[in-house]
Amino acid sequence: MIEWFGENLWAAWLSLTFVLLVLELLMLDLLFLMLAAGAAGATTVALAGGPGWMQVVIGSATALLMLGAVRPVALKHMKKGSEEQLTNVDRMAGLDAQPLETITAEGGLAEVDGDTWTARTTGNFRIEPGMAAVVESVEGAIVYLRPVPGIEWQDPEPREA
Repeated sequence: MIEWFGENLWAAWLSLTFVLLVLELLMLDLLFLMLAAGAAGATTVALAGGPGWMQVVIGSATALLMLGAVRPVALKHMKKGSEEQLTNVDRMAGLDAQPLETITAEGGLAEVDGDTWTARTTGNFRIEPGMAAVVESVEGAIVYLRPVPGIEWQDPEPREA
């Protein structure tokens, strides 16, 4: 058995390649993919009849080269958005909110971007349903709102239609 293994080291390298590829499918961080490339390089040397030490050297060099040169570039392309691009709750600051009930510093409910949130005001304000409000910040499951200043026009002479 050990003799067969020594003569067919390519099978061990190929098995390692597939195990590393399966791990990559589970992790999705390109680390195991680069190691699998090194194992594939060692498989190639083994199939070409290279000695065991050469298989280890070529496999290790390939893996290190892939980790050092290819992986950073690949990760950069995978994350093409700018670093200042906001996602999830970070993007909510500045969005309009519709109060569903009276909102004070102690609590209330508001709808933001189609979702109902527990809401509080950022200061000593009182926001009534129908008033315009904007999201100031988000902490956990609570949105902090501030009222949008507006002008209330009152016609001094009511007109008939």
